[in-house]
Amino acid sequence: MTKVRKIVVDAKTSAPDITGEKLKVAAYCRVSTDTEEQKTSFDRQVETYTAMIGLNPEWQFAGIYADEGVSGTSAQKRPEFMRMMEDCDAGKINLILTKSISRFARNLIECLTYVRHLGNIGVHIIFEKEGIDTRLKYSEILLTILAAFAQEESRSISENTVWGIRKRFEEGEARWSRLYGYEKNENGEYQIVPEQAKVVKTMFTMYERGKTISQIMEYLSNEGIKSPGDTEEWTRSAVSNLLMNERYIGDLLVQKFVTENHISHKRLRNDCSEIPSFYIENHHAGIVPRKQFERVQLIRAMRRVKSVKDDLDMGQCNQYPLGQKLRCPYCGSILYQRAVEVQTDHSKGWCCERGEHPCGNFVMRSRLVEAALLEAYETVDLDAVKEKRKDPKYKEEAKLLLSMKKETPVFETIDYWWVDDLIDHIEFGTHSMNARELMRMKALGKDTDGDRIMKVFWRCGVVTTVSSGAVTERDDPRKLAQMHRRMVERQQKKKEAEAV
Repeated sequence: MTKVRKIVVDAKTSAPDITGEKLKVAAYCRVSTDTEEQKTSFDRQVETYTAMIGLNPEWQFAGIYADEGVSGTSAQKRPEFMRMMEDCDAGKINLILTKSISRFARNLIECLTYVRHLGNIGVHIIFEKEGIDTRLKYSEILLTILAAFAQEESRSISENTVWGIRKRFEEGEARWSRLYGYEKNENGEYQIVPEQAKVVKTMFTMYERGKTISQIMEYLSNEGIKSPGDTEEWTRSAVSNLLMNERYIGDLLVQKFVTENHISHKRLRNDCSEIPSFYIENHHAGIVPRKQFERVQLIRAMRRVKSVKDDLDMGQCNQYPLGQKLRCPYCGSILYQRAVEVQTDHSKGWCCERGEHPCGNFVMRSRLVEAALLEAYETVDLDAVKEKRKDPKYKEEAKLLLSMKKETPVFETIDYWWVDDLIDHIEFGTHSMNARELMRMKALGKDTDGDRIMKVFWRCGVVTTVSSGAVTERDDPRKLAQMHRRMVERQQKKKEAEAV
């Protein structure tokens, strides 16, 4: 037999009422912060509505939906609110009780959108503080006005809060934020976590010693070291961001990000064009030495390869690990490493092509420079270095070189950490003779030692001279420079033609 339900229309409402059945009533509660005062208010809301619904014989308890410590300006960020809406769509709720419009939503558009949607599916809301029942006529007009006030109140509160935070930033005060390697002590200050700090130091040392981010990730995975998010796998961005974070030297850059507005809460990187950032030095105990941190940032910059090649940077290579150490023998300009695609030989070379007055007449293959530098380190005159220990100007640098030679007599790779500590700059002979002239001069017993050489100027004041290794015609720096210029010109013309 078909079940028939009698439906009558209440004269005071615009929606039908179902007789003979209890209303399925739920309550929505929210507080926007997790302070003790707000926690008490939150608990009181939950208790009050649970009792209110339970004492009404015409109501059936349909649940309490409560978002704790979240903003009301976006429904998507309130999981309990969204769960309540899903249950309304599923027919589990007929009536929602909430303390006020500001508890339900501080976003005018969202508030009206959800209220209208609920009205269309037969669910109404009672806002206690404002005395609004959405079944009543003209309730939407009043709701619109009061919701606008709630949104404006939210904006005012947001602006006042931001103003207070920025004033504290200006005065050198900063809020605690979670960071791997640190924990918050009882005073809300940064306190080092020894086990995690050891991992941080290892990561900085590995990168400084030439390891890539991928190799560091592999090391962390093999060692079973959990990420800052307490997961088994470290992401590339997690490692990269850690190596860039100034908090590991005890400094603090505050207001790196700003909030787009009080409704979206979207965080944007602060470009400081309108809102300043503040750098606080020696804010807390650091984990890594300042010099090591700064060196890691330089290495990152030298390793960076541009995705877009401009007119001067065609075929750009990274400058690691000899950036700005090499000088052109003709004009003294700093040499920059580039892809040198000549004679079907796709390799890297140090080119004279940038600066105020580059001559463009010199290109030295990178592999030759590296081999010559390793030889220079191996053959450095230690007696001369020991003499430099007597000179106050070079005493510390000489001691460092001797210590490093004792620990590592021979290096197998060129790494920035020892290059930066030990080498001031590197110069070359003019390489003015081509390969045939060089052989002829040697056959005649002429002195050619000053032509195809590389001089390493150590920071301790000692100079080591070795062969540059550019003894064949295909490695001739002047010839390579001519071919490299022609290649760059062809690429430039091709680029201009494509632009037209």
